[in-house]
Amino acid sequence: MEGYGAFLLFVLVAVAVGLAHAVLNDILGPKKKDPLEDYPYECGVPLYDPEARGTFKQGYYLLGLLLILFDIEAAYLFPWAVVFKEIGLFGLIEAVLFIFILTLGFVYAWAKGALRWQI
Repeated sequence: MEGYGAFLLFVLVAVAVGLAHAVLNDILGPKKKDPLEDYPYECGVPLYDPEARGTFKQGYYLLGLLLILFDIEAAYLFPWAVVFKEIGLFGLIEAVLFIFILTLGFVYAWAKGALRWQI
């Protein structure tokens, strides 16, 4: 049980700091609400329909999916770089093939106009 003393102290200090920030913000923070805080704003384009059921342009979703796709695929190269010396020539060929396929996907998306931003 004595090994948990430091952990308990850490949790108590974390809770105390969190509560202190909340209380100090309530006491010292601004009391007047800024009207711009409630203004709906998405990607630099003001929202035309104030209703929550308004439609978004397809470009938002497509660009978001492409960003996630290429970021995650590029993240697969980090584990390869860590074990590069152990995997040898076979690993190098696999990595080059992976980068080639990734580049083909990027060129295809570029050729189809998926990276062209249109509002």
